[in-house]
Amino acid sequence: MTDGATKRILLIDGDPDLRRTLATVLSSRRREVIGAGSAQEFRALGGKPFALAILDLNLPDDSGFALIRFLRRSSPTRIIVHTRRDTLTDRVEAYTQGADIYMVKPTAEAELLAAVDSALSRSSPEPAAEDAGWRMDRTGGLLAPGGERVTLTSRQAAFLECLIAASGRPVARDTLRRAIGIEETDESGRSLDMFVRRMRAGIEAQTGQRGPIKTVYRLGFAFDADSFEP
Repeated sequence: MTDGATKRILLIDGDPDLRRTLATVLSSRRREVIGAGSAQEFRALGGKPFALAILDLNLPDDSGFALIRFLRRSSPTRIIVHTRRDTLTDRVEAYTQGADIYMVKPTAEAELLAAVDSALSRSSPEPAAEDAGWRMDRTGGLLAPGGERVTLTSRQAAFLECLIAASGRPVARDTLRRAIGIEETDESGRSLDMFVRRMRAGIEAQTGQRGPIKTVYRLGFAFDADSFEP
């Protein structure tokens, strides 16, 4: 991690008043705090590196779990979940996706600062193994093994994030159809196939490679991070 990111904290919370309050508290330790009120605002930061991310699970435009997964797979950023959701299911899911610490609102200032100090004192985790091949970047684009960047639509990014979350296992066609907003009709299967064909063609046009989308017969599709076929 670059020197500029050693004390930089990303704060993602849809409540602007709470975000300002937390930013003031965190800045008291001479740390740079950058706030975002949504996943879209986070992506607009353009891949700026952070030592730590503090995020809510309830965001206006995306799942907090998806952002945890994305940060863990694309960077060594430490992750604190700061949310009002207090079920065991949410806690387990957050840790499964890569969170380091789970805190339930409201949180005492001293406890939050202690959690931040603890997270920043830990050695940075290595990015996921997918980074050696095809992977998503912080702004929702697809990076090829050679470093070429493929610009994706929001639906294409949602499709790939769904595949990546399965860690190489096939994802059912119905799950993918729902993820990209294709309604269930007699033509929905054909619509999904057309979507995948166009996406593959776009990836190949921009990189000269077939891309990481693998068809799994009778099951669906999977993400193949190590696909290097021209």
